[in-house]
Amino acid sequence: MPQRVLVTGASRGLGAALAREFCKRGHRVFLVARDADDLARVAAEITRSLGAEAATWRAQDLRDVAGTEALARAAEDAWGGIDILVNNAAIGPYRPFLDNSPQDLRELLALNLEVPMRLTHALLPGMLERGSGHVINIASDLARRPLAQMAPYVASKHGLLGFGASLQREVRGRGVRVTTVMPGVIDSAFNGSIEGSRDPRWALPTAALAQQVVDLSELPATMVVDELVVHPADGDY
Repeated sequence: MPQRVLVTGASRGLGAALAREFCKRGHRVFLVARDADDLARVAAEITRSLGAEAATWRAQDLRDVAGTEALARAAEDAWGGIDILVNNAAIGPYRPFLDNSPQDLRELLALNLEVPMRLTHALLPGMLERGSGHVINIASDLARRPLAQMAPYVASKHGLLGFGASLQREVRGRGVRVTTVMPGVIDSAFNGSIEGSRDPRWALPTAALAQQVVDLSELPATMVVDELVVHPADGDY
């Protein structure tokens, strides 16, 4: 059955791959990111190959509280509700902790942790009312282990894992599922990398990872995967 999906950070990398994969499987996707040009390009690519009804998009800085609330309303108004929320947008500069300004810390925690909670807070009531829905939080394998030079990012992913696990227990038995995905290194443009430049034995291809994530949403309603950890076979973990 077609689902209505909202994907954040959908202009490139895993977010764009998720949007493509959901649409390939017949679902409708509302793409969100800050970069309007890249977002429009991804949406146009999807609609050219899959039809005008497959995807719509909105450029939005999710760190803006009022803008995020308006986004949630627009997404629900577009299709009468959102069935699957994929909280994928994140930042995580690799640098010593003291090289981050207080503003850097606020912005990272806002995007990586506060935004997923706010979007979930806005869209969860509709899911509970309908008795079905799925919140998928894209965290990191760093949600369970430390890494020097990325302390704020690691802290945000620990928090996202805790949020998702706790919320899953809160909504259990009400038709809504919550899953935290914890991938290892991804072959994406994160932190200035060039997507497609890494050996898949050492970095997860975005398309293959997207397939695994979308599979989670298509499990029978009687099943839930609380956590999914995925690593490249020869990666460091």
